[in-house]
Amino acid sequence: MKIVSSKPVPMADVLDVLAERKKAGEELGYEQANALEHSEAFAGCDRKKADAVLKRVKAASPKIDEETAVKIVDIMPKSEETLKAILLKNKIEISMEEINDIMKAVG
Repeated sequence: MKIVSSKPVPMADVLDVLAERKKAGEELGYEQANALEHSEAFAGCDRKKADAVLKRVKAASPKIDEETAVKIVDIMPKSEETLKAILLKNKIEISMEEINDIMKAVG
């Protein structure tokens, strides 16, 4: 199999897609079954809310790339320290105002 493109998506999207496939009677491969189990355990919200939060996070700071924004949506940080840890991984520096805006977006 050749990968044509790749795009980060929130865990809620993964849950919806794989649950729909399983419900339709498709047999999931080993990796897909594991991804479904993981997303069932850790998806913090539904697809609609995840997409809305993702848009708000990206609007809060243009410095945040797609991958980091998706990670923020997946984790839904409850504290500024957790958010800063996520941003630190990708060496993203943003203002306190942007941090407050992101916290409001995930709140």
